[in-house]
Amino acid sequence: MRTNQKTIIRLFCLVMAMLLTTGVYAQSGTVTGTVTDPSQEPLAGVVVTEKGNPTNGVVTDIDGNYSIKLPGNGTLVFTYTGFTPQEVSVDGRSRLDVTLNEDLQNLEEVVVIGYGTMRRKDLTGAVASVKGEDLVANPVSNVTQALQGRLPGVNVVTQDGRPGATVSVRVRGGGSITQSNEPLYVVDGFPVSNINNIAASEIESIDVLKDAASTAIYGARGANGVILVTTKSGQSGKAKVTYEGYVQFKNAAKKQDVLSAQEYVLDTWSYAASRGSGHQDAVEKYFGLGSKYGNHYADYAGVKAHQYDDDILRTGFTHNHNLNISGGSENTKMSFNIGYIDDEGIRINSDYNRFTTSLKVQQKIFSNLTFNAEARYDESTLNGAGARYTAGAYHYKPIDEPLGGIPYTDVSSGFSFGVQNIDDSHNPVDLINDITAENHNRNFRGNAALTWEIIPGLTARSEIAMTRGSSKNTYYEDGYTNGDKRANITRGTSKGMRWVTTANYMFDVKDIHSFNILAGYELLRSESESTYAEGRGYPDTFDYKHAIAMMHTATYNSSFYNTFGVPDRTVSWFGRLNYTLMDRYLFTATFRADGSSKFAPNNRWGYFPAVAAGWRISEESFMEDTRDWLSNLKLRLSWGESGSDNINSNLWRETWSSSTNTKLPINGEFDPFYKPDGLKANPDLKWETTISRNLGVDFGFLNSRINGSVELYWNTTKDLLMLVPVDNTSGYSHQYQNFGQISNRGIEISVNAEIYRNKDFRFSAGAIYNYNRNNLDKMQNADQYIYSSYWGSSAQTPAMDWMLAVDKPIGLVRGYKAKGFYTTDDFNYANGVYTLKDGVDDLTKDITATYMHPFNLPSGQVAFPGAPKFEDQDGDHKISATDAVNLGEVRPRHTGSFHLDFGYKGWDLSANFNWTYGGKVYNANAMMDASGNEYVGITRQYSARRADSYRVYDVNSAGDLYAVTDPDALKALNRHAKSALPYHQSGIVSSEFLEDGSYLRLQTLTLGYTLPQQLTKKAHISNFRLYVTAGNLFTITGYKGLDPEVNTNTAGTVGFGSNIRNFPMFNMDYGTYPRARTWTIGASLSF
Repeated sequence: MRTNQKTIIRLFCLVMAMLLTTGVYAQSGTVTGTVTDPSQEPLAGVVVTEKGNPTNGVVTDIDGNYSIKLPGNGTLVFTYTGFTPQEVSVDGRSRLDVTLNEDLQNLEEVVVIGYGTMRRKDLTGAVASVKGEDLVANPVSNVTQALQGRLPGVNVVTQDGRPGATVSVRVRGGGSITQSNEPLYVVDGFPVSNINNIAASEIESIDVLKDAASTAIYGARGANGVILVTTKSGQSGKAKVTYEGYVQFKNAAKKQDVLSAQEYVLDTWSYAASRGSGHQDAVEKYFGLGSKYGNHYADYAGVKAHQYDDDILRTGFTHNHNLNISGGSENTKMSFNIGYIDDEGIRINSDYNRFTTSLKVQQKIFSNLTFNAEARYDESTLNGAGARYTAGAYHYKPIDEPLGGIPYTDVSSGFSFGVQNIDDSHNPVDLINDITAENHNRNFRGNAALTWEIIPGLTARSEIAMTRGSSKNTYYEDGYTNGDKRANITRGTSKGMRWVTTANYMFDVKDIHSFNILAGYELLRSESESTYAEGRGYPDTFDYKHAIAMMHTATYNSSFYNTFGVPDRTVSWFGRLNYTLMDRYLFTATFRADGSSKFAPNNRWGYFPAVAAGWRISEESFMEDTRDWLSNLKLRLSWGESGSDNINSNLWRETWSSSTNTKLPINGEFDPFYKPDGLKANPDLKWETTISRNLGVDFGFLNSRINGSVELYWNTTKDLLMLVPVDNTSGYSHQYQNFGQISNRGIEISVNAEIYRNKDFRFSAGAIYNYNRNNLDKMQNADQYIYSSYWGSSAQTPAMDWMLAVDKPIGLVRGYKAKGFYTTDDFNYANGVYTLKDGVDDLTKDITATYMHPFNLPSGQVAFPGAPKFEDQDGDHKISATDAVNLGEVRPRHTGSFHLDFGYKGWDLSANFNWTYGGKVYNANAMMDASGNEYVGITRQYSARRADSYRVYDVNSAGDLYAVTDPDALKALNRHAKSALPYHQSGIVSSEFLEDGSYLRLQTLTLGYTLPQQLTKKAHISNFRLYVTAGNLFTITGYKGLDPEVNTNTAGTVGFGSNIRNFPMFNMDYGTYPRARTWTIGASLSF
């Protein structure tokens, strides 16, 4: 959207500059002129000021004209967003026309870095930036989602389409196994846990620090990258009012394809027959099947299957509004913001709303002393979090009026547990509406700062901030779900404090040497506590509000407890030196020392150094001949260390539990006592440390009409915090220890180009390519780290379906390599018995558990025609649990995005695409549908891919079901079969369902129109833009599930450690909530 934004920015700057500049006072002469761009188009809104006297300034009008009074020997400064500033001496002239050159790469742009700012051209570290207006272009409730595809090296994956979905952000892959890989978020200097409570329209810019040269200034918190958010501040001048809002309609982009009514009836009939004659007879009687019960099988071809996704999913409506008022004088500046969003989920009984407000004030007390204050408050309510009863709704009762003509209660015993698929107590609509699950959150942050310019160039700043947070999470069942009314509530409070003091000294020596020295001290404190209560058995007259308010009146099974979090304390000292020689040679050195209460006393302090250098090659004299086409070429090199303290404060402490004493009297009495339980203390636990190396090249061609950067990086994370088993005779089961090493190597390429531009038409494009290779370099006893997602509960095989392996990426799926299914060609058939041929491997019950079929087999043989076939790994010719192997990585190594932006006069059109290549999706949904699910599978509806499974039953001309066991008949029946007979009890983790997750998605398509100023200025409107945006219009992918961008389950558990779930899982599709397709109409209006 770069080109159309230029037009908007020009008009915007015109009005802003009018507001920000004061009236002109009498001078000795008047200078007039016109300011144009390189194509001689007038520039409106250029700020023209007298050098050394910024209060004397004007702005160019719509035709680029200006008029200013100043002394005859003065100098004029011309500044305009997106163009290189220019100083011109008047030298007694009364007319001065100026042409500004575009700075498409914006080398003079100020970038936010840790505890300060810096011109982009002076950066030595890897920093990626995005402007607030680019984020607004993607209208989403969580601004983190809008970062997707906007920043090189930053990978954003949304859990799925549910309200309050987890948004995972990874900067250059992440470096921890058991701990968080989320980056540090810093909003206006204050560390926060996330940015999902900030509206995109509030944001001025987001800068992402990616290498240690940039993140080391944050020391123990910077290992996973740092995301710096700068919100809009007040400006001097007349008050400016800006409104931004939109309304949005959304629906499910894709729903689950299911079996047709006739396919469902045949599948249920066949599976019931495999379970026994009693089950078969119940199905025939209920559905009116076979010559005995009406022979209605053929009639189901004309029946439409009821897909309950249609009942629980709807068209959601969202409206979002944000109002900003800013202005002030030269000494006092203010910005007030208020916003509200009401987001109705695409699933019934789900919604999200958020209210935010903030106030920023800057007051110049003296010429060298400035006071800044900010207050921010937000509250939000999320209803219907999670995907319970959503993902599996399609399993329920696809035939509304079975043709058997009897109620299910007449044959329910024949359905066994499968009755839940058709009875009246498992309707997903009623189940969803029965539950009220609300999460309420309130947060307040206030901060104040004093900035004192002690002498020119030496500035001291001290800032203190306080936060308060409260949460109330409630859950209520109205009696339909479990037969009685249940409720629970968790109330939590938190508070935090940050105090930071810095001194910054900037000075030059003979215009050759430039120094910028920073030193500082920081103190962080946080603590939390929570209260939990639950109860069951409330009177019929109670509803949600009564149950939550009178929790203690539960007739049975009530409980209450409090939890106090361990307070966190961090003390830090830090410093940074920036040195520039002749504006070409750049050097940065950073050091930080952190002391944190989160680590054991023996290792409380961590030390994090970093160094970086840069060379602006294009400024060398020997590059003089290239400057007509090479506008920028800079080489950057950095090395540094940073840490990760985004962990629980209890990892190094031991845990105890209370126990009832019935055997050993203490002082003659059987008193309860405490015993060691779970986590064993480790007094030597220390930081995970990431060592980062980065080589970067920034480039710009043709006056930076083509610009971008290339980054090569190699990060290693050592001293990993790993969970290990301990001897249970100690009373403990596990302990955290430091060992192992992970690396991430990669390349990032970003390119932007203004392809064509004239007076009326604009066309630009940009692209980002990321490659990241993650690797487990070192790990003692890596083979003990097999862990489970438990999507299939006890019926899953292998139970431990994830693993770690040295010299492999983190998060490998563990299972069986599929070879299709057994066919009649794998057997010798004689006297009605199927005997495996020599050399053909057999199955074992380890893999399939109960697996019903109509064939006669030799004693001890498990395999039969239609059974799944797997590779034998240990050479014993039997497929057993020992044949589970590494099925490979799932995270894609190649990701990227590209955008196309067009403009014609006031019109703008933009398209943003995201893509990944090479990743896999662990499709556990499909694995579940490929099994029999024991008795629960009787009458259960399945996805449409089950229709392509192997069959061993068919319907004869009389309308009766019969088992097909003859080899030739089986071949004919299954000539188009694509997968095995889905009757096995186990959920088998197979490479067949590790599907290619590559995709290309049209993320947003936006058409906008900015009204001409000639029209809007009559209504005193400085800018008025209308737009329509379509989101998630299409996705090109070979993945058969709902959406290839999915990660519903993120943490697995090992066989020890009290079921702690903190081992990584990626791209897992199980219990998925559909992703939405959105249609948005919005407006941006400024006065």
